[in-house]
Parts: sequence; C-alpha cells; structure tokens
Amino acid sequence: MGADPEVRGRKVLVNNHPMTVVGVAAAGFHGIDRGEVPAVWIPLMMKRQATPEFDWLDNRRGRFLHVFGRLKPGITVEQAKAGLQPWFKAMLEEDTRREDWPNVGEEQRRRFLASTLDLLPAAQGRSDLRQTMERPLVILSAATGLVLLLACFNLASLCLARAFARQRDTAVRSALGASRGRIVREQLVQAGLLAIGGGLLGVALAPSATQALISFFPGEADVRPDVDARVFMFTMAVAVSTGALFGLLPALRASRTPPALVLKEQSVTVAGGVGLRKALVVGQIALALVLLVGAGLFVRTLSTLRAQGPGYPTTNLLMFHVDPGRAGLSPERAKPLLRELLAALRGLPEVESAAFSVATLLSGGSWNQRMTIESQGRTTTGDTVHCNAISPGFFTTLGASIVAGRDFSDRDATDVLDGPRIGGFRSAIVNEKFVTRYLPGRNPLGARLGLGINADTKAVIEIVGVVRTFHYRGLRRAEEQAFFPAFESPVPGANYYVRTRPFSPATFGSIRTAVRTLDPGLTVEGLRTIDDQLDRVLLTERMLATLASSFAVLATLLAVIGLYGVMSFVVTRRTREIGIRITLGASRGAAMLLVLRDAGLLIVGGLAIAIPAVWGLARLVKSQLFGVRPLDGVTIAAAVGLVTLVALAASAVPAHRASAVNPTEALRTE
Repeated sequence: MGADPEVRGRKVLVNNHPMTVVGVAAAGFHGIDRGEVPAVWIPLMMKRQATPEFDWLDNRRGRFLHVFGRLKPGITVEQAKAGLQPWFKAMLEEDTRREDWPNVGEEQRRRFLASTLDLLPAAQGRSDLRQTMERPLVILSAATGLVLLLACFNLASLCLARAFARQRDTAVRSALGASRGRIVREQLVQAGLLAIGGGLLGVALAPSATQALISFFPGEADVRPDVDARVFMFTMAVAVSTGALFGLLPALRASRTPPALVLKEQSVTVAGGVGLRKALVVGQIALALVLLVGAGLFVRTLSTLRAQGPGYPTTNLLMFHVDPGRAGLSPERAKPLLRELLAALRGLPEVESAAFSVATLLSGGSWNQRMTIESQGRTTTGDTVHCNAISPGFFTTLGASIVAGRDFSDRDATDVLDGPRIGGFRSAIVNEKFVTRYLPGRNPLGARLGLGINADTKAVIEIVGVVRTFHYRGLRRAEEQAFFPAFESPVPGANYYVRTRPFSPATFGSIRTAVRTLDPGLTVEGLRTIDDQLDRVLLTERMLATLASSFAVLATLLAVIGLYGVMSFVVTRRTREIGIRITLGASRGAAMLLVLRDAGLLIVGGLAIAIPAVWGLARLVKSQLFGVRPLDGVTIAAAVGLVTLVALAASAVPAHRASAVNPTEALRTE
C-alpha cells in the first residue's frame, strides 16, 4: 500500500468483502507461526467471509482454533491447568445436553467426558514448520558437529607439525630461561588466531550457506539468513573454545620436550608427535565414514521415493486451485462455474484430459473420517479413511485404473438436497487397500458406506467401483481411501488436474486465460506441475540428501588432507631409513609399499572405530529413512570402498615420493 502513513481508515477487499484497515502491526511481528506469517489479520467473527469454504464458528465439533493465554504473575502452569479443569468438565457436560449432540455409544460418551484440558508452553508460538523440520535439523546439526570435530583434528595435527618444525627454536628459548607456561601460552595464541580467522570466515560465508538451507523451506516461511549478534557471539565462542582445546595438547607436548635432546645433532630421531597425529587421522577417517554412510542412506531414501512415485504417471500433469467462494460467488453460482471451467479446460487444444477434486493431492492433509460399512453385517472402520470428492474423469486424468466396477459419470452429478453437506452422496469408489482391510474375501461392489460411526449412522452410499491404490497425502504410506462424486454435494472450491499433450510453458498462460474469461475475479492459485508438487512433498528428504552429501564430501576432503599431511610428514621423517633400505637392495616398489602399508593401517583403524558408530547413527536417522534399512549393507560397503579408495589415493603421492628417494642424498642429509 505504498507505505502510506495514513493507511488507517482505508477500505480493502478481502475475498470481495469490504473491510477497513484499523491498524498496522509492528515491524518484526510474525504472529504465532514463522512458517506461515499472515499479511492481514481480521476479526474471528468474520471467518465466514475469510474462509467461505468452511464456516465452523457455530460447529462445536469443528477444530480449527489455537487458543493462547498469558498467565497472571505468580501463577504456575500446573496451577492454571488445575484451575481450568472444572470449567472444562462443565463445558463437556453441557455439550452432551445440546440438541446437536451426536448419537454415540456409551463408551464414546465416557471417553469424551474423561477428556482433560492441557496447557502447552507457547513462548515460541506454534509452528507446523518447526514440527516438520525439527528432527531433520537435529540430524544436520549433529553432522555439523562432526565436521567441526574433523576440522579440529586437522587443527591439532597442524599445531603438532608446527611445534615439531620449531622444536629447536623452542628448545633454545627454554634453555635461555623461558617458562613452560609462556611457551604454552604462545602456542595457544597461535591456535586461537587460526580459530578466530576460521570463525570470521565462517560468519562471512554463513548468509550464503543459510540461504541455501532456506531454499528448501516453503515459500511462505519467514526465515532469513541474517547473522545477528547472538549467532556471531555463538560462532566466535565455538571457534575460540575449540581452537584453544585442540591447540592445548600440542602446546603441552612442545613445552615438555627436553632441550638437551632436541639440541643434539641426532634430534631428527625425536618422534615429532607422529603417533598422536596418526591417531587424529584415524579419528578423521572414522568420522568421514559415518557421514558418508548417513549421506548414502538419505540419498537412497530420496531415490526410492522418487522411483516409487505417487502411483500414477506424473509427466505432463498440471494442478491448480480455484475458490469461487473467496471470489465472492455464492454456492449456487460456484458449482455451475466449476462445471464451465472444466469444460473450457477440456476444450483447450493442448489439453488431453482434465478433472478436479475437492481435497488436494500430495499436500500432507486430507478430508478424513471413520465410516460405517454394511456388507454381510455392520462394522465400522478402525481408523480414519481418507476421502475425496471428485469430478467424472478424475482417475482417467491421473492415470489410475479402475480394477472393478465402474467410474463416476454424468449420472453421478445430480444434486441431492436432503441431508447435511457431506451426507448426500449416493455412490462411492474405494481403493484396493480399503477392500483388503475392511472387505477381505468379499465382493465390495454393492456394499454400503455411512459417513460416521454413530449408532444412527445410515449406510446409504453404494460402492460402485474399486480403483488401484495410489498415494493421496504423501509418498511414504498408501492409505485406505474413498472417493465420492463432487457434484452430488456443494463444491466450495476445486483442485484441477490437467493432463496435457507434450507440455509447454505456454499451457500455463492458456489455463489462466480460460479462468479469466469465465470470471475475471477468480484467482488461479498454485499452478504447477505434479513433479514440482512432488519436490515440495519431498522437501525434507531433498534437504537431508543434499546437505548430508555436502557434509560428507567436506568431511572426506578434510580426512584426505589430514592423511596426506601425516603421510608426507612420515616420509620426510623416514627419508634416511628408506635410503638405507634401498642401498641394501630393497626395491623402490617395496619403499612405496612401506608407506602404503602405514596408510592402510590408519584406514583399517578408522573403519574399526566407524562401524560401531554407524550403529548409533542408525538409531538417530531411522525415522527419516524409507525403503532402506538403517544398517544397509550395500550403503555401508559403498562408503567403506569410497573412503578406502580416496585415502589410498591421498597416500599415493607421499608413497611415490618415498620410492623416488636418492640414497646418496638421503644419507648425506644426515
């Protein structure tokens, strides 16, 4: 609104309903959910105008509100919870005496009256995004910690190498009176400077890295890549503390070396911390293998879900949503408009077929409820059944085949005016999973359904067909489904599915034009390909696979750098020994194998530590996997093979240098 300072009092249209701006929220106020920040707040009593597709203000059974309260000073959560129970119990009792109280069994009534009111902490608001992303982000935080530990191992190894290179200088200073404390402090300052430099570089790169992470979040999430003072202080504290911790051991080692031994001409025999540096490399290899196994599991999960798909071909399949109610159209006008739009879409030259459903596919949610079934007796479903109301041609458009009975047709498109909104259906199509669970060994055709499980629920909806099972809400689990003819009840809005002939981006424009031609006030929402929708469904899996793979590559690179540094140091330290061996008749190949054998022992040590750690990793990531076991042998074997191959390649250069040692030059240096 152009940052108008006089915005209060201006008129705006919300779903074509006039409203007046009475205030502006403070900058930085996000409401209760950063994952879905509203741009407009309206009074709750105007819900009918805001969400005409479902008006539940007077529905005691409808659940759509989140109630927030601030405790009075001195009142604890336990006190507030106890104080609210009598009021809540009285409300439940009053509910059972209302005229609209359903005809439920005594057990259901008992469980209802036994309900209690709970109070939850709300300082961070309420966020579906937080619940969705919490576990994956914990896993990625653990991976970040492992990469940091790898970097610290490299820092410790670097400090050891530097201390060895300067051991003569340190010995001279010690002989001239420098205290051990002063030598340790100088070593720690050097390690701290390296850590601070790395921390500052990390802070500089953080916005770009965070932006890459945020790219996996839903577009409506209000999450920014800013580095504030809290993040900066945390990063620098971690950098300084880890630098000091992993620089301390090399510093203590350097301060304890006897000056007399170092200053002797045979000082080259001083070990130089080789054993400790090798131990650090073993740890690096183990951590790299753990991260590679984790990345492999996440990549295989993503590839399995993509290969499985939703159960119907997604090529050239588009989806979008229209809501006539939000455009200000009455229910009487909405249904004919949706029919006209369906006919207009089918008439487009680039469209092969089109249909719509009331509930959105692959969105995570559904219209779901328990049902009564009459077929050789009366039973109820143990769990909720996921339902949808669809137009004729829906299964044909998706490519989901009818395996028994018939599809819906125009004869299933007659309004039924008696009964509640979802009670007028006369026919239904269920999926194979529904038949397998609730009608095993029986012919489902002709069986009758009722919406609800109350004693007075009427089972008057006839099953006329069975469709092959496909995925409705997501890709991880196929569920029992029931479909009803959309035109046998009021249609609040529609999700259109359009199968095109060879897809062209121009089809998007043709669809928008068709909608605008019918009603300029009708908005096309969420126009995208089904493949794009699948990417949204697989958001968590894509994030874990991508970032875990990046961490694994970085960890492997750090381990390779550490191994290369240690093996190069070992070759330098053993130059005289290698020269003597060659002089006494050893082949240059034997000299190379000498180095590769040392590297192989380090690799084996790393693998021996990593395998038990992988078992712990399996428990952490098990809930995020699909189609692959946490201790998958193929993934572990591939990770072991990759680490071994890369580590041996990193050792090849020092090994080759060892084989090229000139015995005369090697002995002369001594």
